[in-house]
Amino acid sequence: MNIRRESMTIGELLKEERIKKGLTQKQFADSIVSVSYYSKVEKNEHRITAEDLITILEHNNIPLCSFFKELSLKSNFQHEYKIDLEAKVMDAYYHSDKILLEKIIQDLEKSSSTDKTDDILIVKGWLESLKEDEEEPDIEVRNALKDRVFNIPDLNKEKLTLFCNFMDFYDLDSNVMIARKAINKFISSNETEIQEVLLAMLANLLCLSIKEDNYNYVEYLVTSSEKLPLKPQFFFYKDMICFYKYLSSYHFNHNKDDLNTCLTIISNVKLAGMSEYGSELEKFLNNHI
Repeated sequence: MNIRRESMTIGELLKEERIKKGLTQKQFADSIVSVSYYSKVEKNEHRITAEDLITILEHNNIPLCSFFKELSLKSNFQHEYKIDLEAKVMDAYYHSDKILLEKIIQDLEKSSSTDKTDDILIVKGWLESLKEDEEEPDIEVRNALKDRVFNIPDLNKEKLTLFCNFMDFYDLDSNVMIARKAINKFISSNETEIQEVLLAMLANLLCLSIKEDNYNYVEYLVTSSEKLPLKPQFFFYKDMICFYKYLSSYHFNHNKDDLNTCLTIISNVKLAGMSEYGSELEKFLNNHI
């Protein structure tokens, strides 16, 4: 999945305005809301009510009209910036280009982006995902990403996407526990983006289950995926779920038709232009038959 966040949030702009004025969170919020609550607003962990937002802006002499005009301008710029960053990171990840990911981190460290710390952490997470089993993991990065997931109070699209991106940093049982909550909450959603994240999550879980030679959850995961519709933008994830489904089936019955289906999917992935990914699938298949 991607690392895109759609636009600058109210909390992020409030933080920017506060820092411009050289105020602490306590001074800026000034008992309008508690400091702990306001801190979570800046971190996008709580939504602020319209009444409290207006009061805080008036207290700090920030015109409401100017604030939302600035929010709109920065959101448009940030949206384009995030799309560009995502494209570079995903291209590097799918080509297993660790050098390019490290270069992106270096560029982010030099940038003036207000949320570059979060961006750097996420790119480091993708770098961690490319490590082979024998490589030393960066426990600090992995734990920081886990904390990011659990510090988002509600199971929403942001939390689900972050979890989906870095599922391989959790043990399988923890993954399934979080996934069950997500499936129970969102399986009936008609929102395309939520459906896409769920499918990506299910594909990742099937992959991790086979890696760990644990087939206890496969039927549940496949059945859950079949409750989600097939839309053009879901084809890749549906294809991957199909691959893991037939590979799991081959594990139990050694039916050559199942194996041939897996080989056909690999061939189609390569023909579609994802030759590196197809080769990774081929390697995965050979390691688990």
